Parts: sequence; C-alpha cells; structure tokens
Amino acid sequence: MTSTAGDRPRLADAGRGRPLRAVPDQATPGQITGLRAGAQIAALRVTAWPSYGSAAWLQLPPEDPRTYAATLEAAEQYRRQDADPDLPPAEFCAEVYGDARALAARLLAATRRVRTAQEIRDARARPRPAHVLKATPGWPPIAVPGQPGRFLVHGQEKSA
Repeated sequence: MTSTAGDRPRLADAGRGRPLRAVPDQATPGQITGLRAGAQIAALRVTAWPSYGSAAWLQLPPEDPRTYAATLEAAEQYRRQDADPDLPPAEFCAEVYGDARALAARLLAATRRVRTAQEIRDARARPRPAHVLKATPGWPPIAVPGQPGRFLVHGQEKSA
C-alpha cells in the first residue's frame, strides 16, 4: 500500500499550522511528541514532500528540508503504530520501508557488478600470453612483428 498526499496520516496537516508554543496539561507524552514533530515541520516551511523511503525522497539532496519533513512524518507514523496496536504492522512496514528497501537492493546489486579500480589495475598488470598469428583464408598476408620481410599467408609462409 503506497501512500499519497491524500491518504497520509494527518501529521502533514498538523505541520502546516502554528508553531508549538504551549502544551495542554492533559496531553500524553506521545501527543506531545506528535505536536513537536508538527511544529518542526511548520518551522521548515515546506508544504509538500515525498513519502519517506520513496524513490523521489531518495533523490532529494540531503540539505533539502523536505527530506527532514518526510523523515519526521515517518517517525511519527512509527510512533503512532507503536502506540496504536490496531494498525497492521506488516502493512505499516511495507508502506514506510518498501520503496527504500527495493531501491537499495537494486543499487547494491548494480554496485557489486562494477569492478573496483584495484581490480582493473590488477587485470592490466597480469602478463598475457603472446598472441599466436594465424593467417585467415581470403585475407591479405600478415607481417610478422620483429621479422621484417616475413609474412604469413593462409597455408604457407612467404619471405620477401
């Protein structure tokens, strides 16, 4: 289940309100944490951000305030999940972490296919066996390196 702007838990709406100035006396620690997260998002002055762990979120530069807003929202979702056992954990984890895990797995697989600079240097440093010259039918004679005037022709060797 992927989250869109319309069906997210409404931490996003809370963050677009006023900064947190006072806490109600009857507020629980979890509610205070939610209020604080909303106030932090309000202080960032962002109105929209991609879902935490989505490809769009991973492509944001680290200093972009939307990355922090999405991270705060995911943390608040996790806190709410922990506080509200009625939310199904499998669906919650798939929504929060699903895209990030799939993208990270693809990036890791691509990284493992790339040779390192040391592997390339080692491959270049290994001695290679000498190439054996062989004349091919229908092709012109091959000059033998280091032996001026000698040529290989298919089926026979010529001297000039």
